[in-house]
Amino acid sequence: MKGLLENINQIIHQSMKINNIPGAAVAVIKNNEVILSKGYGRTTVEEWGVPIRSNTLFRIASVSKLLTGTVLMMLVEKDLIDLDKPVQYYVPWFTAEDQRLSKFITIRMLLSHSSGLPTGGDISIHYMESGLDHYMKEVVPTLPILFHPGTAYSYGNHALNIAGYIAEHVTNKSFSSLMQEMLFDPLGMSQTTYNPLRAMTYPLALPHDKDINGNLTVSHQFYDHSASYPSYYAFSSIQDLIHFAKIHLQEGFYSNKQILSSSLVKEMRNQQSRWYTLNDAGCGITFFQEKKDGVERFWHYGQYSHQYSSQFILVPEKGIAVIALANGENIFQAGYEIIDELLKEESNDEMGLIDVTHSDKLYYPIFEGSYLHSYYGLFELYECSGKAYMKHNEQSFELIQHSKDTYIAKDDSDKAQFTVGFPTYEADQTIKSIVVNSKACPEFKQGYIQNPTDWQNWVGIFSDGRETYETFIQGESFIIRDHQMSTNLIARAIEKNLFLTKEFGLIRFIEIKGIVNLEFDYAWRYPKKIQ
Repeated sequence: MKGLLENINQIIHQSMKINNIPGAAVAVIKNNEVILSKGYGRTTVEEWGVPIRSNTLFRIASVSKLLTGTVLMMLVEKDLIDLDKPVQYYVPWFTAEDQRLSKFITIRMLLSHSSGLPTGGDISIHYMESGLDHYMKEVVPTLPILFHPGTAYSYGNHALNIAGYIAEHVTNKSFSSLMQEMLFDPLGMSQTTYNPLRAMTYPLALPHDKDINGNLTVSHQFYDHSASYPSYYAFSSIQDLIHFAKIHLQEGFYSNKQILSSSLVKEMRNQQSRWYTLNDAGCGITFFQEKKDGVERFWHYGQYSHQYSSQFILVPEKGIAVIALANGENIFQAGYEIIDELLKEESNDEMGLIDVTHSDKLYYPIFEGSYLHSYYGLFELYECSGKAYMKHNEQSFELIQHSKDTYIAKDDSDKAQFTVGFPTYEADQTIKSIVVNSKACPEFKQGYIQNPTDWQNWVGIFSDGRETYETFIQGESFIIRDHQMSTNLIARAIEKNLFLTKEFGLIRFIEIKGIVNLEFDYAWRYPKKIQ
């Protein structure tokens, strides 16, 4: 045990050093017993910072989704929610931008990132009591649906926020009150909260701003956005999250009480949507799921800007959990390494190419065409001499079959560059998609001819009060000036209001209530400043 703990400590210290993390807290459960619950570093880089302890609060970012998913399953158990009912069954006026496709979105799809909604969820300085209601009525109707609901996977915050609203709606309680009543109080998670003012009454790891050279200073502004509470705004400690881990390791039991039925705990782990990866990983009900070396893992990580990061990993069959929190970036990588350290004696690698017969091969012409990945940009699928190829940035990759519907895109040196999945396509689906590196890519019809006169309305300064971008036309090019990094991004137009950048992927301009917004990845929006 001593050698194991020494190795874990080394992993944590190395991660903090590489990522310039001021403070971290890590808990490890093995054989259902806590073997480590410890703080590292300090609450801030300032000299008045204090040592991190197991009861120090951190913003846990997207690990918040696991809390939300667990409470939604409690509501399923109470027959207040049915996973397979459409959202409109509970909220008849619900709609995203595409009213026709909106009616197909179910609760299960929201909780497994298969609804077709984009990522996103804005950061805001000011708290709004009616945040989720306002968000559902003002923001959600402007969100695109990127693929036919239920046919592919694409991670996002909006889906969990909508699920949180439904929880409010069916219980007639505010989201934070509901979470307190159903989860935090029963599990003795006495510090966990969504309220920054309450968090400040406990030991708290502070957020930091980072300059262009990577130097850290304390950020004297806490952001608060009640519409995003369900997806990534909770504060918690490893001390509290150990309690949460135990109900999932103990099939829903906590302190001899059944908090959630074992069948629903297992349903949260069952794969609901596939990533089309070589180890057939995917998403359950808010938990990510994969098998490595023959052992199943369930997890979620979080990253809140560069200010906080988190990792929560379960290996139920071994009674193992790893929880890592930090007021800096990328602590989740340390979480993966700790799990590998705990399981390094368990080696039964099952991954490899699967023998497929000719009858298992896809009918390529169905999928021939162009597809848009919101980060990588455009992909083109085509067939040549009986082989399937994918083109990206003028480079072609042969698609090598791994399983019936999962392929590996290899370059000329036989190196794998992408995994490509082909979801079942039915004739009644209005949007055809593929999945590249675990992200859905809808079909995209090319044909736009670049014309700078089309872009005049997109020129200006765009800001959310925290970050600022300036756009201008330079000859035949559209330029986006990133004021934070003092760099210019060259944007290539693929439609009048759609642009691709090497640095940030897809950028869209969208007009909402008469105000033009600059939007990254169909998600992060910056309104145009009125001159």
